[in-house]
Amino acid sequence: MIVLLGQQRRFEALDFCYHILRIQRVDGKDEDVKGVKLKLMTDRIRRFQVLNSQIFAILNKYLKSSDGEESNVEHVRCFPPPQHPTMVSSHYHDPNKLRQQQQQQQIQLTQH
Repeated sequence: MIVLLGQQRRFEALDFCYHILRIQRVDGKDEDVKGVKLKLMTDRIRRFQVLNSQIFAILNKYLKSSDGEESNVEHVRCFPPPQHPTMVSSHYHDPNKLRQQQQQQQIQLTQH
């Protein structure tokens, strides 16, 4: 389901077990916490991480083989907010029109 929804990166980033594994690798402690040895727990997490990686690799291989695109980039299309016709002229000023208006004002001032 995670692969079908394109959420593999988010899964890997937000899965707390992966975070615990990285912390234990840096920390290197092998303590007993509430009857659970950290080393045994991180070994189990690592096995599941490898299993998840293999599952993701197989699914990505077969699901993306039909796609011509091999990009991992998410394509997001942005839409501007709707604007009421009466508000368009008061909120947006075309720079070219502003320059023309300024030039016309300068011409009028020099003529007087």
